[in-house]
Amino acid sequence: MAGVLPFLRSIDFTKNDFHESFPEAVSNMSSLTWLKASKTQLKKVPDAVTKLNKLEDLILSRNDIDELPQQVTEMAGLRSLNMKHNRLKVEGIPYLLFDLEELTTLDFSHNNLDSCPSNIHNAKTLLVLNFANNRIREIAPSFFTQLTYLQYLDLSHNLIEYIPPQIRRLQQLKTLNISYNPLQHDLLRPVSGLTQLESLNIAHTQRGMSNIPSEFDNLVNLVEIDLSYNKLTRIPEPIYRLEKLKRAKFNHNDINELSSLTECWTELVTLNLSDNKLSEIPVAICKLSKLKRLYVNGNKITFEGIPSAIGKLQCLEVLMAARNELTCIPDSLCKCYSLKNMDLSDNKLVALPPSIWDLKNIQTLNTEDNPNLVMPEKPPPEVKGSGAEFYNVDFSLYNQRKAAGLKPPPESKPQKVKDDEKKKRRALLRRKQSGIKTEGDGSKILKGLTEYKEDNESVNVYLTSRNRLATPEDAQEVKTRKWTDALTKPSLDYSEIFPEIVNGTIGQAEGLYMYIIDNFLPRLLDDVVGRFYEADCYIILNTTQKEGLQVLSHDIHFWIGSKAEIDKKACAAIHAVNLRNLLGCDNRTIREEQGDESDEFILYFDGEIEVMEGGSESGFFQVEETVYVKRLFKCHGQNNILLEPVECSVRSLDHRHVFLLDDGLNIMVWHGKHSKLTQQKKATLFAEKINKLERKNEADLVVITRFDPERNGEFFSKLDGYEGGELSIVYEECSPKDKEDNYSVPTPKLYEVHLGVGYLELPQIEITSLRPMVREMLRSQKVYLLDVYTDVFIWVGSHSDRLLRTAAARLGNELLKMIERPATAIVYTDFEGVESALLRSFFSNWDDVLAVDYTRAADKVIAPSATKVNSLSNGEEELKVDLTALFTKREPPFSPEECQEYSEQWNEELEKLNCFVMEGNNRYVPLPVEEQGHFYTENCYIVLCTYLVFITDFTDDLMEQYLAIKKKEGTKNEGAEATDENGEEGDPDEEEVTPVCKVFFWQGRDASKVCWPQFSLSSFKKKIYDTIGRKMPIEDERCYQQQENPKLLSHFRGRFIIHKGKRPSSNTEQNKARLYQVRQNGHILAQRCVEIGCSSLLLNSGFCYILKVPVVKEDDISYILYVWVGSKSSEDLMNSTIDIGREGFDDVDTVSILYEGTNEPDIFWNALGGRKVYDTNADFMNVIRLFRCSNERGYFSVSEKWADFCQDDLQDEDVMILDSGQDVFVWVGEESSDIERKLGLKSAQLYQQHVQDLTGQSRKLSVVRRGKETLKFIKLFHGWGQFRARLKTSS
Repeated sequence: MAGVLPFLRSIDFTKNDFHESFPEAVSNMSSLTWLKASKTQLKKVPDAVTKLNKLEDLILSRNDIDELPQQVTEMAGLRSLNMKHNRLKVEGIPYLLFDLEELTTLDFSHNNLDSCPSNIHNAKTLLVLNFANNRIREIAPSFFTQLTYLQYLDLSHNLIEYIPPQIRRLQQLKTLNISYNPLQHDLLRPVSGLTQLESLNIAHTQRGMSNIPSEFDNLVNLVEIDLSYNKLTRIPEPIYRLEKLKRAKFNHNDINELSSLTECWTELVTLNLSDNKLSEIPVAICKLSKLKRLYVNGNKITFEGIPSAIGKLQCLEVLMAARNELTCIPDSLCKCYSLKNMDLSDNKLVALPPSIWDLKNIQTLNTEDNPNLVMPEKPPPEVKGSGAEFYNVDFSLYNQRKAAGLKPPPESKPQKVKDDEKKKRRALLRRKQSGIKTEGDGSKILKGLTEYKEDNESVNVYLTSRNRLATPEDAQEVKTRKWTDALTKPSLDYSEIFPEIVNGTIGQAEGLYMYIIDNFLPRLLDDVVGRFYEADCYIILNTTQKEGLQVLSHDIHFWIGSKAEIDKKACAAIHAVNLRNLLGCDNRTIREEQGDESDEFILYFDGEIEVMEGGSESGFFQVEETVYVKRLFKCHGQNNILLEPVECSVRSLDHRHVFLLDDGLNIMVWHGKHSKLTQQKKATLFAEKINKLERKNEADLVVITRFDPERNGEFFSKLDGYEGGELSIVYEECSPKDKEDNYSVPTPKLYEVHLGVGYLELPQIEITSLRPMVREMLRSQKVYLLDVYTDVFIWVGSHSDRLLRTAAARLGNELLKMIERPATAIVYTDFEGVESALLRSFFSNWDDVLAVDYTRAADKVIAPSATKVNSLSNGEEELKVDLTALFTKREPPFSPEECQEYSEQWNEELEKLNCFVMEGNNRYVPLPVEEQGHFYTENCYIVLCTYLVFITDFTDDLMEQYLAIKKKEGTKNEGAEATDENGEEGDPDEEEVTPVCKVFFWQGRDASKVCWPQFSLSSFKKKIYDTIGRKMPIEDERCYQQQENPKLLSHFRGRFIIHKGKRPSSNTEQNKARLYQVRQNGHILAQRCVEIGCSSLLLNSGFCYILKVPVVKEDDISYILYVWVGSKSSEDLMNSTIDIGREGFDDVDTVSILYEGTNEPDIFWNALGGRKVYDTNADFMNVIRLFRCSNERGYFSVSEKWADFCQDDLQDEDVMILDSGQDVFVWVGEESSDIERKLGLKSAQLYQQHVQDLTGQSRKLSVVRRGKETLKFIKLFHGWGQFRARLKTSS
């Protein structure tokens, strides 16, 4: 195992704890060139590090090291030494360190240096030197004498007062930072001689107008300058002449004006002028066309101080103007359309221009601390739904009509221009000049082009009038069309097979590329070398450019190893052809077999190839017995559960925690008696996840929630240290008295394994609170090591290289032994796609939640790809919706003849009808004959109907009952359940008619919801089935008020009367008038007489009404019945209503027929609360439609209700669309989802457009909510009442 360490070239130990010991295994990494051990609590440089002779880069930052050992000076290959954020002193730096000939980078920042090392000048090869954030007071003149190659120098945040003039020797210097030093008055003149300088930081160095050298304009290459935190009253003129300047900081000075020379900074990108005394922004700034960031916070700028030409700054992205005196901003500023962040806080703003909303790219607009600011009214948003941007659903009328199968409106054809005739004449003239005859139909000429192999010339082929070839002198042989020209390439998705080709990474330029067949798919190799494995197959792509042409040529070979499996051979051939099709090549693929390679193939690898033994495994599934390791975990955490591996022993148990025992196909969760409930639930869920992800739900999951002798005995028997004995004593010994709970969450360290030719690298991926460890960090082409201290995980990408996997396996074992860990630590290997639950728990938000389509019902949530439709232009998938019902025609009502035929048929089949009413205490009372047809909304009724039915009309259930009855009766007639000589059951006579009982359970709108369950469990129903069920088949059907079966309605012959309230116990009713509306919804079979509110507002000339008025004389009550016939009601409705009035109410003394407008008596109007304006038109009955918008199918769909709908069809979980002919109402249920509401509204708008296109009449769109319906909406329903309160359930 240790053999892999000498090949390791780089490793990152950041955030490990080495305060006690450093891994001695590092000394075996003889090839190590890069080592990082930041934040490892080191107090000295480990001896193992100083023994690494090939080490070039050493990073020991953020530790507690106070000196460097002398052995560091013997590391001859050291190039870079980073010791920032330690405790180094000058005495702790070896004298000979600066004599290292290869040393180029030295970082001693953030230490305890009080002076520069005396022999620093010996480091002649230094390029980067950082002494920032120390206590250096003096720079010796010899400091710069020999550092002539230095390019980066940082002396900031020290106590330096004097810069020696010898600094001018640093002619290669590009970055100089001497900020935050108490420099004396005029000491920067030597700096002006550094002509190669690109970045200069002299912030907080007591600079004023008198001590800025006039020679600063010699710094012609300067790109960045920082003069912040000084005492400048204006920007020195030499700085204006720095034409290459891109970043300039002058914040925290006393600058009160800017020169017009500002326009000289043509390359300026960032300008910081915050915290000065500016009252205006000069017009010259508007000429800085490349300016992206402008900071003017903390000045005195007013509205007049912003130039009107500021809109020319089209690249401006950031404008910070807080703490000024702005009352408004100019409208031209809103023309800086690239603005993303603008800060106008703490000003005196009163208003902003309306064009502020034109800044479409704005991400942050801060206007805080402007108490008098009134924001301009935001313009209405653009109408969504014309395309695919509204929930990614195309609501355009054209496309939705097309989706519904309707033909789009014909497009107008453009009129022919007059020049058409001229074109025809010119074409005819050209044909004559070319010698082609234009004769009649008998001399048609076929004109074609053919290509000769000899001279590649195009010739015309002519056929004579007899359809034969002309003589050779007049025509040449026609070239036959190739059969390959008729072939079409299959439409395959190559994005997963060859992602590099699809993305344009390879195949677009000259080069040699090599794929290996791995698990049925080609995997691109990083390095193309002539090394092959005899058990593998490869695909080689050679891309070259044809001489003299801008065309690429592709040669494709596939190499077959002599010991390769059949799956690899087949996949190599198939994917070679797939690669050819993807690249559009015309040439064929070339097969190369081991030992019989072509010369052209060998030349790709400089004339020599090497075949080695071995190869990857076959892609076919091989069954191997899974070996499980028994482990015990202690559960920590409340929100996110964390598992700490502990010794699998009884001694590890603690009643304060929950423990999870993973024993392969036995998973046990043990709850300590003092553990928290949330931890118990989380641990159980984690165990279920282990069972699902890793054990295929085959493991036995046991949860031990309290002291259970049987289960605790089983649990303790699996742990070490249990030798039998009294279980209760062992259980109580798991006490937290003498145990400390000092568990701290380990900091995970994620390493990426790099494999090169002859070396390995183990860099660490940075993980912080702002950049947590997420699944997206893991790439399929790579292999990663995750070190969580208690365990080491190896994550293997599905497209990773075989050698990389092998190296990672060895590195994982070495990493496990390298650092001191608990005895329970092991190495896990997880493959992409089948990761363990334990590995996933260390990543943020790694969960197996499907991408949810929120337009679907909860029980229909599936992966989006299962129901996706055509992809949109923006690459997103359009959600599946079904809006077809909106474009279908209204279902025509049944004709009176059809209704009469159905009614006669159903009543002919009816043999007997009995009615019962459900009273209190679950009693069922027979209904008197005179009350049959009268139903009350607070009661439930049972209607027993006996029908004579042909056996051929039986359902499966009825047939099963019928055969069972016949078998019990013992009949052997043909058609009964007789058996033939073979013992098989005979078929019943198809012409036989037999009685069938149907039980209709009618439930009023205001009746208790438990009536149906009570009936189902009642002795009454049992009695019905016991008595009637012996003689005939029986079935039951539940009917809700105004949603009855038309067959049941037909038995009452139009006299189906629904009263409000509860059935009276006596013939004496309450002393109040009652108004009934007679209405036919769709057809005459759906006719009902329903009691409504007693008000003349509810009258309509298109219907008929019955008013029952009580007349009290002393103690006697009599009733007058008025039948009010609307002037626009149909004749059938009128006759039926009069019949109901005369025959349906037996307790009335007088029946009066009133026709609308024929001087109705005052008693009629008084009973209705006085005469009021009512509707005189019921034309909506001819067009009214009700649509339901729901997700219950698994996607958003619209369906239409039948014309016989009522109030109860408005389902509270959905959104309904109601079309009355003049209005389109969108009714919103309280329990409907937000998606249903939004898509329902868009559907209503779409329907509104569709109807307007068809009829030419517009409809008004209104939204109503449940319980807040308008009178206009209520009148469209028959018998509207109060909604029943919803039942509230508790979990």
